[in-house]
Amino acid sequence: MMLKTLLRDRTTIVWFVLVAATLASWTLGVGHELPARYAAVGIIVIAFVKVHFVGRYFMELRDAPTALKAVFGAWNVAVAALLIGLYIFG
Repeated sequence: MMLKTLLRDRTTIVWFVLVAATLASWTLGVGHELPARYAAVGIIVIAFVKVHFVGRYFMELRDAPTALKAVFGAWNVAVAALLIGLYIFG
């Protein structure tokens, strides 16, 4: 009964998604068929998707004012784009 309740909780599902994303980025970093540049960009994208989910569900930003959610989302996209750009062109 408790497991059913736990699996219905949105935070638990997000936690499972975060674990799967961690395993996916680990797989890209260790054993992949992609060129290193594509794998690195994929890992950065996965990392910032994880940042988004942590902010929304574990830092309670999903219930925050719209302006704060917009600032967090813009910061997330800007930093991810900056890191990807620095990696590709640096």
